[in-house]
Amino acid sequence: MRRRFRHRLARVLCLAAGLGLSFAAQAWGPQGHALIADIAAAHLQPAVRAEVSSLLAAEGHHRLDEIASWPDAIRHDRPRTGRWHYVDIPLDAAGYKASRDCPHDHCVVARIPYFAHILGDRSASQRQRIEALKFLVHFVGDVQQPMHAEDHDDKGGNDVRLTYFGHRTNLHRIWDSGIVDHALDLHVRSDYSIDYGPTRAAATRLDRQITPREREQWTRGINSRHLNAAAIRWANQAHRLARRVAYGDLPAPPRRHWSETYQQQAWPVVRRQLERGGVRLAAVLNTTLGR
Repeated sequence: MRRRFRHRLARVLCLAAGLGLSFAAQAWGPQGHALIADIAAAHLQPAVRAEVSSLLAAEGHHRLDEIASWPDAIRHDRPRTGRWHYVDIPLDAAGYKASRDCPHDHCVVARIPYFAHILGDRSASQRQRIEALKFLVHFVGDVQQPMHAEDHDDKGGNDVRLTYFGHRTNLHRIWDSGIVDHALDLHVRSDYSIDYGPTRAAATRLDRQITPREREQWTRGINSRHLNAAAIRWANQAHRLARRVAYGDLPAPPRRHWSETYQQQAWPVVRRQLERGGVRLAAVLNTTLGR
């Protein structure tokens, strides 16, 4: 099952790259989603941890990070889910507007409360709840990624061609994985699997940097009745970071000797968004499954 998962993920990522659609590949790369899942797993309430473990075990998994990138792996077979990973807020807009940015609820903002409701519904089938858990883990991570909360008519930054630390890439891919991998020295294998040991160790280091005050601030307003409002706040926050940092700190061409400066400016933002994603995911699971 895990080998089939990796083959699916590799296929969808290669297809997206061939079509020039990095925005359709993923928000965070496999490392980023795993980091968020690992931070969250450390802060689940005991009863919630037990229920999550039971759902994971039904498919032979043991940890949240093992299923964190599943929604990316199934995009080729279920293309209608592609629009659920992001929200197209115009870069020059003040913030999210549902009628403009999320028609028919096909965006990450709407899908977070939708799948939280299914996960928390114990009358739903086990299969429905497992799938809801997979989507929820992934989408709470997605909405933290600045490039997945903006629309600048450049295919999510894919059309912004760059050379970053000597590697030809684009703006979206830099925020997907380039900044994370460079900062933490993490690497994705050719089959898009990851080494969970170093990733889990990195997640522990990130988690230790989060203060109690930050945890309280980042989870304020998270409850099952107002999860849509929380998702909107998170999207607006990511959107502001896209405008201020992802694009705002990007030097105009020709870009020479810029990678190190951009990395220094972007990594603190990326690190904070990963940490926020983990803390918020734990709060969402606790409020959704807590009795």
